[in-house]
Amino acid sequence: MKLQETIQLTEIYKNEEEFSADLANTLDALKVGKFEDAETEARVGTKRADIVAVGEDGTLVVENQFGNADYDHWGRLEAYARLKEADVAVLVAEDFEELMVVTCNLRNEDSSIDWYLIQAQANIHEELSFHHVARPAIDIQTEKKPDIEYSEFWSTIREGKFGELFTGKPVPLSNEGWISKAIRNIGVTLFITNQKCYIQLYFQGENPFERRDKVMELFPESDYPHKYNDSPKQIRVQFPILEKGKNDRDDWDEIREELVTKGTDIYNKINESGL
Repeated sequence: MKLQETIQLTEIYKNEEEFSADLANTLDALKVGKFEDAETEARVGTKRADIVAVGEDGTLVVENQFGNADYDHWGRLEAYARLKEADVAVLVAEDFEELMVVTCNLRNEDSSIDWYLIQAQANIHEELSFHHVARPAIDIQTEKKPDIEYSEFWSTIREGKFGELFTGKPVPLSNEGWISKAIRNIGVTLFITNQKCYIQLYFQGENPFERRDKVMELFPESDYPHKYNDSPKQIRVQFPILEKGKNDRDDWDEIREELVTKGTDIYNKINESGL
């Protein structure tokens, strides 16, 4: 129900961090799915997202702000959501311009992420309410929009046939070349091209070169053939798997099993090391 008398959020909260902390404790009020284990100021690369949470409906990323939503926060939300492989992405603000609403609706037409714009309002008793301004065209509990084409190659991996670590939502054809799992600012990414497949590690956050060197001590060349594949903006290590790829359809199950088995092994070694 729409509140009759409203006040600005700045009359309740000293800063947006306080607002984030309050939101993190009341995620159910957003009505975007079942999430818990909320972390505020969650590190994403060299930046920090306002809220990241996980739960029955996957991973949630939230950006929130006072006043009118701006494109700086909207852009940050997109970057954080994609880096965290979010299932749901939410921008919370007190008002939204029409163009942003249109943009959000367009994103929901061809994205595997559920995008929400949610208006936050407070009454004179400092009680909050939340209203969906833009949201997916179908309920989050139902199957994804049928007009989106999904990758056939990744489907059985996402369904868990080859292991649980890389399960998740279907992969749109627009992102068919890879899937990823992050751990402490290290991305463990499974790649497939037409002719080959490989695993690549991405190192983000503080001191990436130093962290890479420590992590790679876990993977001696004799047991884990690899090569450094840095770019001007990314610190990367590549582990070749097979000289087979999407063109080798008869070998897809072999490729899937090799990718998931090796990717899970690499992920678990990093996880168990605590690095």
